[in-house]
Amino acid sequence: MELALLILGMALVTYATRYSMIVILGRWEVPRTVTLALTYVPTAAFAAIIAPEVVLRQGEIALVNARFVAAVAAVLVAALTRHILVTIAVGMGTLWLVQEFFIR
Repeated sequence: MELALLILGMALVTYATRYSMIVILGRWEVPRTVTLALTYVPTAAFAAIIAPEVVLRQGEIALVNARFVAAVAAVLVAALTRHILVTIAVGMGTLWLVQEFFIR
């Protein structure tokens, strides 16, 4: 019962925060600069999740590691081809090759 109340409480808080923004933004015209700034939020959130995994090794910054090399290869391929499957294949292939033959 306690767990169910906890889950219900979290659901209500989540719903209230999202609904409040819908109500506020429904009555207020969002300035163009704010709308433009909000387009960068998904990219920034993705970078914040991925960057520590790529550059940190045991809590220390280490730019010479297999994940960093694979990430650089994937970013280059993504910039050149704009093809997600090729980017994933190159990133994963590079990670595997570097881990297998060069850096552990």
